[in-house]
Amino acid sequence: MNFQGKKWFVFLLLIVIASFVLTGCKSSKSKKQVIHFRISDKIKQIPISKLLPPPGKRVGKNEKEVSSRAQENYLYGTLAGHYGRLRVSIQNIRKALDEEPLFIDAHHNLGLAYYKLGYIDDAIAEWQTTLRLDPRYSEVYYNLAIFLMDNERVDDGITLLKRCIDYNQYHLKARYALGKIYQEKGDYREAIKHFRAFQVKNRGDLKVHKALGEIYLLEGLFDASEREFEAIVRIDEKDSAAHYHLGVINHRKGKLQIAISHYKKAIELVPDYFDAYVNLGDIYASRKEYASALAAYNAAQGINSKNSYVQKKIAQAEQKLLEKE
Repeated sequence: MNFQGKKWFVFLLLIVIASFVLTGCKSSKSKKQVIHFRISDKIKQIPISKLLPPPGKRVGKNEKEVSSRAQENYLYGTLAGHYGRLRVSIQNIRKALDEEPLFIDAHHNLGLAYYKLGYIDDAIAEWQTTLRLDPRYSEVYYNLAIFLMDNERVDDGITLLKRCIDYNQYHLKARYALGKIYQEKGDYREAIKHFRAFQVKNRGDLKVHKALGEIYLLEGLFDASEREFEAIVRIDEKDSAAHYHLGVINHRKGKLQIAISHYKKAIELVPDYFDAYVNLGDIYASRKEYASALAAYNAAQGINSKNSYVQKKIAQAEQKLLEKE
């Protein structure tokens, strides 16, 4: 394809460059490719010191500093990668690098294409080159962190994620990754710090609202947790888990009628929502509405017949109903 004189097309290509990242190479229109991962023990065990570049300034070239021919090949290769045509992507980005060997973004995106094809050694080599040309290239630190954590090197991955946000404090993927890591470790203060930093740039991300809501709920900060799950429902009123958690929060706050409405909404959206049925049963039992409690517990048992708690609560509700007679 001849790109000469077609500035509008180049503009469209520029729009998609930002989406060509480690998690963004797939497309519903792309054909499935068989990927055979190729990684040497040397790269799998590479010391983090070999991944970190020596301190220094940028010595490579950015897109505005390279030739128009290199730009065109780079843009076409990037677009191909965005739509899953990874071999075409590699071919064209290599052409760009033949023209401009110091083209920083081209080395980075070539690494992405290699990684998605399973050529891990080649990907790491390209990212090392990227950092040699620009030690402050934050996206590479994120990509390398994912590589390390995929190989069960979580502590090294954390080190590189932190390096990533040193150079780009609002790198959203790195902030979210760090938040989830610390959430799983139980270090909620650190997790909240990273999720809040994420929200400085993006306040509408459902997964971050969910993570914060779960943390606040575990910490007993019910009002803060409620705000996060209410934010989810405002964005997506059909989020069953958010309704369930709002039910739990109001249940614990003693606002039982509100809790009931949220549990019922969760069940309406997901008819086999086991925990919602159990909690409904508990509320009805606490209000001595044993027929309603029994109906909720029976529904829960229909989903999980082996749950001992539900079996016990059914027996208790049945006994209470017999006593009333």
